[in-house]
Amino acid sequence: MKNIIDLLSRLWFVLFIVACLVLLAVGVAFSQTAEIKEARYFTETDQNQKAIAHLEKALGKYPSTASIMYYLGIAQIKEGQPELASKTFDKGISMDEKEPLNYVGRGHFSILNNNLEKAKVDFDKAISLSKSRNVAVLQGIGEAYLEGKHTNEALNVLLKANGLDGEDATTLVLLGDAYLQQNNGGLAVTSYEKAAALNPKSAQPHYKIGLVYLRSKNFAAAQAALTKAVEVDPGYTLAYKELGELFYQLKQGEKAVSNYEKYLALTSKPVIGKLRYAFFLFMAKDFSKANEIFKELAEKDDVSPITLRFYAISLSEAGHYQQSRNVFERYFAKAETDDVEASDYAYFGKLLLKQNDDSLAIENLRRSLSMEKKQPDILQLLAETCFKAKKYPEAISSYEQLIELRGKASSQDYYSLGRAYYFNKQYELADTIFQKLIELQPNMTVGYLWEARAKSNLDPESENGLAKPYYEKVIEKASANPEKNKNDLVEAYSYLGYFHFLKQENQLSKSYWQKVITLSPDDAKAKEALRALN
Repeated sequence: MKNIIDLLSRLWFVLFIVACLVLLAVGVAFSQTAEIKEARYFTETDQNQKAIAHLEKALGKYPSTASIMYYLGIAQIKEGQPELASKTFDKGISMDEKEPLNYVGRGHFSILNNNLEKAKVDFDKAISLSKSRNVAVLQGIGEAYLEGKHTNEALNVLLKANGLDGEDATTLVLLGDAYLQQNNGGLAVTSYEKAAALNPKSAQPHYKIGLVYLRSKNFAAAQAALTKAVEVDPGYTLAYKELGELFYQLKQGEKAVSNYEKYLALTSKPVIGKLRYAFFLFMAKDFSKANEIFKELAEKDDVSPITLRFYAISLSEAGHYQQSRNVFERYFAKAETDDVEASDYAYFGKLLLKQNDDSLAIENLRRSLSMEKKQPDILQLLAETCFKAKKYPEAISSYEQLIELRGKASSQDYYSLGRAYYFNKQYELADTIFQKLIELQPNMTVGYLWEARAKSNLDPESENGLAKPYYEKVIEKASANPEKNKNDLVEAYSYLGYFHFLKQENQLSKSYWQKVITLSPDDAKAKEALRALN
């Protein structure tokens, strides 16, 4: 009896030890699964450095678990370290040749190197080892095919995975990705919605739905889906990124900036995101803050020309004209000739005008117009600048092109072109243009005044009185507000005073000179004329 009791005691002890070992194994497996799941979340949300650190720490705890090497390699690929990932997969295989996932990883690397044949060898090996029953293996193969744009192969594998477990949300998300690669947005959204129903705590399906709607420019639906993603998971980095892009397209700068700041605070790729963030700040007209980021990026040797372009414009908008000019010059030196746009030369020309460098401004405005002739605003600016610089023939040419481009001249066009002809001493042409201005604006003094001036130069001794009827019109129109039109009236009265003096109509001449004195008591010509008449 005693022997039986001892035997039972030993048996219970053995069973207890076995149970403890089983519980320990289950606990370890559960812990490994949880850590891998967390690392995959980091990879999914563009936090690859965190994923790598997390998996390396997990390897320290479970150094013999070869599957961790696969997830580490995938994180390294996402971080832009494919060669390091290849070594990680090889090490995983050497740790455990029967773990199929590292063959999947090695095949993934081959896909990235456009070696589909070699990838299939490793994928077949993984499927053979798992006896085609491992959903994670099929998901990994599907994901690799998707990255290589081998959509049909991805669909075949993922449909098999879905057949093994129709309620695996990860498979459904990957299926949605495959349908989207086929440009089948409807099936993609359906698949993502199924995934969201199966895993309501996951933001990924909502984020993916948002991407589909962004692609079709259904911004309202995209915003709703992305907002749902961050409601489900406030730390879902990529949803904030896409919300930033969405508001950027909607030209809602402040909202774009706000969401992108949240993305940058969470992502492990702040340098890549900073350029986009600077663009968002630029659109939001927060030039001071944008310039801080542009400056940091512009100091790098590999700075892109487009970064320099936006930095130069942002500096100018902030009032830093010389700095802007310096950066523009760097941009023009660095950019390929074919990449420089007409608007770049136009903006640079405007900047040079702010620095009173009219000659160089004219040169750049001309460059802009040589690339794109249909720029009425730039053509007008060029004409005005040439006029200001007393380059009247160039001004005339520009104004004529402007009128031709518009198809119909405005009053301002006739006024500007007429004055350019006038100062270029082409009085007959000026006369013709000012007549057209009078036709358009018969109630304004300006047309009559400049027509009178043109006529005066066609009749320099005033013998024929060509200007007389036009100066009389100036008086008729300007007398309603003599204080406002004082200079025009003085000019008209002076002409008529002189004209009637030549005709020996002294009393009439005297009356006009007295009107000049009334408006301008210190007018020297009027005083001299009145002395002569008296």
